[in-house]
Amino acid sequence: MIPMLAVAMMLSACSSEDDLQWGAGEGKVSFALDVPTEVNYVETRAESGYQLPAELVPAADDFALQMTGNYLNEANQTQNYTGSWVTVAAFHTERPDLQAGTYSATFTHGESGVEGVGKAYFTGEVTDFAVKANKTVTQQVTCALANSCFTLEVSEWMLNYYDDIKLTIHTAQNSFSYSMNSTEKTELVFVNPAQVLSFSGSAVKAQNGVAVEFPKTPIGSTLAAETLYAVKVDHGTAGAGSLSISFDGTFTEVAEQQIELNPDVE
Repeated sequence: MIPMLAVAMMLSACSSEDDLQWGAGEGKVSFALDVPTEVNYVETRAESGYQLPAELVPAADDFALQMTGNYLNEANQTQNYTGSWVTVAAFHTERPDLQAGTYSATFTHGESGVEGVGKAYFTGEVTDFAVKANKTVTQQVTCALANSCFTLEVSEWMLNYYDDIKLTIHTAQNSFSYSMNSTEKTELVFVNPAQVLSFSGSAVKAQNGVAVEFPKTPIGSTLAAETLYAVKVDHGTAGAGSLSISFDGTFTEVAEQQIELNPDVE
């Protein structure tokens, strides 16, 4: 039979440990960030993975950090907390003391809503984690690419059929224009997700020198985050006056329109 004194001591020890873990007091948190380098890759009817260039993938320590939380003060009143750090590295260097409570953290790298070459935007978050008095907890966080990206290419058949090919990809906010003279893909352009791209362009028929244009036309479906789309422009069968544009398992036909160089001359 366990002596009553021993039982009391055990209960006291457990109570003290719980007080240290959950009661009023200060604790610390550290973050372990995982930054995936592979994104989804959609090309025509195939989908696979694509490794982003190393220079576009931020280091875990370089993410900006914002924290919010709440805790109880000595009067048992709920208090709110906010804090921000330029980098995760700065946070870990400071190792701030946090009142025991519940917190959330958001991590970002890049500029939200900005489109263009090299404009990769990464985000991650961890919500409602506990900071315990006199304890240090480590939170695992995944910070993934939050925007979409695309490349543009033309087929050999199109290069043979047209000269002076100028193509433009339109987003809701921006336009990206290219002079296409080879089958090489253009560099990655990062754009906002949850929108539909549009296509337009102009060219000159190699056979007879007639200038044509391709009116602005929506292509494909709504863009997904963390995804690279390979937009490919091909010419139809011989004699056809249209383009076939593919990139996400769908094909969009865009009919050419002859450009009237002197519309006022009869």
